[in-house]
Amino acid sequence: MIIAIVLLNKIRVPTGIEGGVLPEGFDSNAFYFAGYAVFASGISVGLPNIAAAICVGMAGSSCALSDAQNPDLFVPLLIVEIFGSALGVFGIIVAILLSNQAQFPS
Repeated sequence: MIIAIVLLNKIRVPTGIEGGVLPEGFDSNAFYFAGYAVFASGISVGLPNIAAAICVGMAGSSCALSDAQNPDLFVPLLIVEIFGSALGVFGIIVAILLSNQAQFPS
């Protein structure tokens, strides 16, 4: 949600459009770059978080069964769960770095 709010604030509609035609000298390459940067930052936060959710789900199931058999394993299993959820945090960091490059020309 944080990245979605950041990306929504980045998007700008070009000014000076008359009849659907961009003004002379408009930097369309920068516009395309900004659009693809927004798209890439959305993908780079979405896919790692899906992977983190699958990882936490699979590891959580195994950890719950192991903890039921041996309660002394709770802290090491908790660390394993944290490593799985760290994948999503790395995706958010990459998305923030990519979204900083998205500057729509006006």
